[in-house]
Amino acid sequence: MANILVSEEFLNDTYRLVALLDGRIDDPAVEGLRVRIESEILKKLDAKKRRQAFSDYKTTAAGSNGREAARRQYLDQAEIHKDWRSSEEIKP
Repeated sequence: MANILVSEEFLNDTYRLVALLDGRIDDPAVEGLRVRIESEILKKLDAKKRRQAFSDYKTTAAGSNGREAARRQYLDQAEIHKDWRSSEEIKP
C-alpha cells in the first residue's frame, strides 16, 4: 500500500468524524474499521508531534537553553529510554 500526503485539516476532520462514531455503530465490522482508522490517525499525529519537536531542536540556536529543552522534549516524545541518552548534546 502506498503512502499519500493529506492536509492536516483533512486529518483532523477525519479524526473528529471517527471519534463521533465511537459507540454508535452496532456492526462489529464497521466498528473494527473505525478502531483501525483511529489507531492510524493517532500514530500519524504522534509522528507529527515528534517531527515538530525534532525541527524545534534543530532550528534553535546552538548553546541556548531552549535547544537543550527542545532536545529533551524530542527524546521524551520519541520514547528514548533515559539510560540511552547522553546528558548533553553530542557534537559531530
